[in-house]
Amino acid sequence: MRRFAFATCLVFAAFGTDARSDTFKVGFYDYPPMMIENGRSGIYQEILDELSNITGHRFQIQYFPYARLAKEFDVGRIDLEPGVFPGWVKNQRVPGEFSVPFGKVVDVLVFAPGKYFPMHTPRDLSGRTIGLVRGYTYPDLHELFDSGAVHRSDAVSEAQLMAMLSAGRMDQILINKAVAQYNVLMVPKYREFVLGDVLGSFDVSMRVHPGKKALLPKLDEAIITMKRSGAIARIYAKYGVSL
Repeated sequence: MRRFAFATCLVFAAFGTDARSDTFKVGFYDYPPMMIENGRSGIYQEILDELSNITGHRFQIQYFPYARLAKEFDVGRIDLEPGVFPGWVKNQRVPGEFSVPFGKVVDVLVFAPGKYFPMHTPRDLSGRTIGLVRGYTYPDLHELFDSGAVHRSDAVSEAQLMAMLSAGRMDQILINKAVAQYNVLMVPKYREFVLGDVLGSFDVSMRVHPGKKALLPKLDEAIITMKRSGAIARIYAKYGVSL
């Protein structure tokens, strides 16, 4: 009788675990090393894999063009988007709910060899041309761009920016530090670049659709566990990125 009762408890325990698990649709766009569509890898992929192990939830990842991702979130076809700072989406139709922060997005100047200069304030960029990704905006530089004090030269992607810097077509670019570090790791000739001063630093979280906000307590607990254990820092370090 005891064996039967014990076995019955195990069945109900297993059923209870399955009942508490769920599948959430996650929106990615190709953005190495954070999200790498070729091979379905990257920092955010590995973080979500570990969060799945801890929470029991399944995260179903789908890649979209960057502009479409916001629309998919607005209409509820995406439940979660990783790596978002709340201030970036506050004016969107559905800003979303946010987990505790798990990482940072740091914007830095990257210089061609021999072109480095220290930047104490954005005005130190006056008279220079800065390479940026088309469509990206930087509030601290709006006034300088609008007045013509600083000129911007747009590329279609971070990879193109790094290539233009290497070819001598630009002296400095403004880029996500993690993207720069990853490219330096992957492309030996980029190791002559100089990573300069930080222009902006943002704590990023998991952005959750309001219809799925019940996920947040379990997600927060798992993120805190990963941060305390060093798991998140180790995932970033695998891709040559320091937090």
